[in-house]
Amino acid sequence: MDHHYSIGRMLEYWSQERPDSLGIAVEGVAAHTFGEWYRHSSRLANGFAVLVPDSATIRGVGFAGKSAVSWGVVLAAASLVKATATPLNWRLSRREMQEIVADANLDAIVVEAEFMPQFGYPVPEDGRTRLLVPDAQPQDFENWLAQFSEEPVTPAAGPDDIALMVYTSGTSGRPKGVQLSNRAIAANLASNPPWQIHPGDVVMVPAPNFHISGTGWIFYCLGLGAGSHHVLDVRPELVLPVLAGGAVNHALTVPAVVQMLVEHESARRSTYPELRTLIYGGSPMSPTVASVAQDVFGCDLMQAYGMTETCGPITILDAEDHRGGGLLLASAGRPVRGVEMGVFDPVTGERVSVGATGEVWTRSEMLLTGYHNQPDELAAVLSGDGWFRTGDAGYLDEDGYLFLCDRVKDMIVSGGENVYPVEVENVLMAHPAVRDAAVIAVPHERWGETVKAVIVPTREGLDVSDVISYCRQHLAHYKCPTSVDIVAELPRNPSGKLLKRELRRPYWAQHERGIA
Repeated sequence: MDHHYSIGRMLEYWSQERPDSLGIAVEGVAAHTFGEWYRHSSRLANGFAVLVPDSATIRGVGFAGKSAVSWGVVLAAASLVKATATPLNWRLSRREMQEIVADANLDAIVVEAEFMPQFGYPVPEDGRTRLLVPDAQPQDFENWLAQFSEEPVTPAAGPDDIALMVYTSGTSGRPKGVQLSNRAIAANLASNPPWQIHPGDVVMVPAPNFHISGTGWIFYCLGLGAGSHHVLDVRPELVLPVLAGGAVNHALTVPAVVQMLVEHESARRSTYPELRTLIYGGSPMSPTVASVAQDVFGCDLMQAYGMTETCGPITILDAEDHRGGGLLLASAGRPVRGVEMGVFDPVTGERVSVGATGEVWTRSEMLLTGYHNQPDELAAVLSGDGWFRTGDAGYLDEDGYLFLCDRVKDMIVSGGENVYPVEVENVLMAHPAVRDAAVIAVPHERWGETVKAVIVPTREGLDVSDVISYCRQHLAHYKCPTSVDIVAELPRNPSGKLLKRELRRPYWAQHERGIA
């Protein structure tokens, strides 16, 4: 059977084929070869198997922490016992974390010490990771784990089992657990994107584990027999030595980080002979930054466009497209193998003509299985014949290149983090001095776009810093407004619908696109 059919099977395969090759590492913290990774995951799988009376009933395991090495062990161990693995966003508030834990059906959560307050416990004085299980006090994770053997565990998960559940904010403000099956992950690996990643290669990954880009590159590299090298801090003085040191062959990034890297004073002092590809996403890269990056790093540039629900890229702008430069760099590229993509009228569902703007839809085996406990949310975005509505507006040119220009949905993407305005608006409306509120995206030089609140106060003299502080008490900081405008009223149509495009227009007037 194809070793790609589950994450556990992938790890078992490479632990036999390349046991001493780097499997996963966190810069300056920890590293596992494929052999070490499989032994640690087998030990944890043996532990997971006894957490519930009948091992076949284990449902899900969670992880809250920064270490990709620890998360990789949890991820593979869950696969070995047919459980769903859920990376938890450690940036959330305690209330937000409680909502997700209550929804996720987790039989165990591995929590790094500093994030215990999000689960209602103080930070342990010993600084050690804890294991949380329902109706029990936290246990020292390493001490608990030590009682189990490293006896190999035969992978239990099959193609249609849910391997991974990644939570995003819902359009209604309620978190959505995006369910991704082993079949979807295998389809991602079979999509054959243009980057040439081989067994023994190493990919630098700066994204956090709770993002599909962070965890996605763990399982993508694992499927190819390549190592994933994770960095916790993307400051140029820390990242540039990693790229120049020959430890990585490919790097995942976003345009804002590339700009910071190439503008740093030390960028041109080094050479990067082992670096072959910079793969970026989140937004297009300006022709100037792309040209400088190719000159500084001497490698190929490629852009990928995708989302959590698609378990991988929908389109890719390849290296040859980047070498051509010009207007094509504003494109998101063309579909990868095995992925259908089209632009449709969001109301009629009819495909629009070349050059006409509509909603981007995609169809492939990589798509999510569902939203956990929210079938209505899935029905709203997935058609009966399998087309997924991305919520992004764009158009196709005559050569089949996709150009994104706005969002059908109001989601804000700030520094790679997804923020749904309704969630922030709900918090704002709970403030006693706020009568009405709207949240929009405005341009930001470093993060692409950032969160702005436009509010109608109940009284004069409202301190906007108080409003921001209030939001930070109830939301993760990246979701909170970085600025607040006070107005007499918000623009609405005759039926009362808020006209957010009118609110956004002045801030984006000097930009070619309505989104970052």
